[in-house]
Amino acid sequence: MSQYYFLVASLPLLAFEDRDATEPAAFLESLGDHLPPSELETVAAARIDAPSVEAGAGAAHPAIENWNRFERGLRNALVRLRASRTDPGEFIRRDANGDAADDPVEIAEAAREAHAHESPLSGEGILNRARWAHLDELEVGHFFDLDRIIVYYLKLQILARRRLFTRHDGEQRFAAINEQIMNDYYQEQSE
Repeated sequence: MSQYYFLVASLPLLAFEDRDATEPAAFLESLGDHLPPSELETVAAARIDAPSVEAGAGAAHPAIENWNRFERGLRNALVRLRASRTDPGEFIRRDANGDAADDPVEIAEAAREAHAHESPLSGEGILNRARWAHLDELEVGHFFDLDRIIVYYLKLQILARRRLFTRHDGEQRFAAINEQIMNDYYQEQSE
């Protein structure tokens, strides 16, 4: 397995609270100077939104498979919690073999805690912290290899997603949804 001593040593340290980390696309672009095309393709296949069925480049890489299994498990745990009155079967994500990911204790606990929060933004924060903790575990024992680069890329994606949530944008979105609901309600009342 290839080792990327200089590349990994040159990467800035990431923290969950970072608001100004490198954009994932810029990071991928910078990797073109350091990785062979096949490994660059593998890193690019690592996505925080795990596919419902694994396919395509990079799916065979153990770090990506581990991440996808974790993310599917987390999403499935949320589906089961949210669908308490209906059959969640059609919304459960499965792997290429058709198996739904199990809900280990830490996944089920993070999903329950996020689901119980009254604020969706706070719940999202809990889920992202669970994701970050899992990526920290994936990093253990991988100092300068491709796994470390994949984990770094996934963390950059989490940080980029967190930057999307701003108070101003949330308030605007809430106002638009509320206005649409009120318009629909008054339109129904006038008919």
